[in-house]
Formats: sequence, structure tokens, C-alpha cells
Amino acid sequence: MAVNGMYFLDCGVLTCDKTFITYKQGFGELVDIPVVPVLIDTDDGYVLFDTGVDPAGLILPDEVWGVKQSFIKQFTEENDIRVQLKKVGVSPQDIKYVVNSHFHWDHTGGNRFFDHSTIFVQKSEFRFGYYPDSAFEGSYIKRYFDHPLNYKLIEGDYEVVKGVYITTSTGHTPGHQSLVVHLQNECAVLAGDAVYGKECIEKNIPPGNSWDLSRGIESLNKLQHIAKRNNGHLYVTHDPNFWKEYKPAPFCYKQNARLIEHTEK
Repeated sequence: MAVNGMYFLDCGVLTCDKTFITYKQGFGELVDIPVVPVLIDTDDGYVLFDTGVDPAGLILPDEVWGVKQSFIKQFTEENDIRVQLKKVGVSPQDIKYVVNSHFHWDHTGGNRFFDHSTIFVQKSEFRFGYYPDSAFEGSYIKRYFDHPLNYKLIEGDYEVVKGVYITTSTGHTPGHQSLVVHLQNECAVLAGDAVYGKECIEKNIPPGNSWDLSRGIESLNKLQHIAKRNNGHLYVTHDPNFWKEYKPAPFCYKQNARLIEHTEK
């Protein structure tokens, strides 16, 4: 059993104050960040890391996105998670496993489409998503994840399938988790929101909207260590320059994504 390839899905662009990316640095500077769920093709089935922004907001923006509209720089029908999957010949029904890095609104907007999937989430994140502290409740939109889905609540690191495992990376939220993917010749560490930009790594500072800053620093260092220990690379999909370095689906990365080796499915 093995990982056959990895796809980066273009699910829109958000705009935020730079302090969201780098704690206490860049007040008043607006930065555009991509929303990038990741599809992993394995011998044991498809694994999807996060589900993006809720496309129903295109029709009912006030009802679905509400105040979050101010963060959405770009989102069209093309950025719908279902459309992105279709680019590689995959439908929501084909996804065997979904991994929610956490329950924030831009990572769970398509959850309801995956009623055939097992959805992995940390038990602590599941609980916090329903009953968040008041200071952080604005990032959780309950109707995005509150569906009769097959949630599998886990505690700690977990192997999803051979070559793909979850590792905890708390700090951004109580139950944030990242994904480690063993490609043919590289260990790809998908940070999720544990790292918002490369500047976080360069300056060793967590995202500014962290639930717990000290745990955020620990997770930042932990993920770098996992990548280094496995001769791999830490992929920061919220980095403002992500699409300058990587190709979106339908390109499939079978080996080292940084080598820009890709095949079209």
C-alpha cells in the first residue's frame, strides 16, 4: 500500500490583516492568503485534508458567510470543493476519508458534501467547535460542521492509511491537527493553520490568532522537526506566495512537490 500522488486544490483567496499571519507584526497591512485543501490518492482510497469555504455563500452570502464576507477576496463557482475535485475526476462520494485540520469556517465549508466519508477530527476540537470560548467563537460557524456525518473523534496522532498519518499541532486551536504524507521520495508535512506563512518559520513566531501562543510555538517547531527528521518539507498552504511555487489541480505531485514534477490525471 502506498501514496500515489497529491493534489493542491484552489478554493479561493482570503484577505486578512498581516497580524493574523505573524503575531503582533504588520498591523494595518492587508495580505491575501489562499485556501488550499489537499487531496491525497492512496492505494487505500482518497484522503481529503480540509473542505474549504462554503459555496452556498455565492447564492446567500449574508446568510451563509455573514460577517466573514469581509475576509473573502476571491471565491467563484470554480473554487467550490466539488468543482476542484472534479478537475481530477473525483466526486465527494469517492472520498474515503476527510481530515479536518480544525473546525474554523474556511476549513469546514464543504463538510456536508462528504456524507459517505469518515471524517477525522480531534475530540478536543469537536468539543470546542460546539462550545468555544467567547473570544474565539467568531471563527466557528456551527452550521458548517453540524451535520449527521460520520465523524471519528480521535485523541492524539493517528494513521489514516499507510503513508498518511495525523499528528497533533495544537495552539491555533485546542485540537488542531496536521497531516504527514509519505510521497515516493519525500515526507510532505501539511501544516494546516499551525503555520500561516514562511515568515512564521523564519522568525519562529506563531499565527496571531492563536488560541494558545506557547502551544503554537511548540507545534511550529514540532512540524519542522518532523519534516527534518524524515528528510522532508513543511508545506504552508496559507502562505501568500503559495501559488507562485506550486501548481493547482489537475496537476498531481507524485514525488517531491518542490521539484514541480507533475502529471495530469
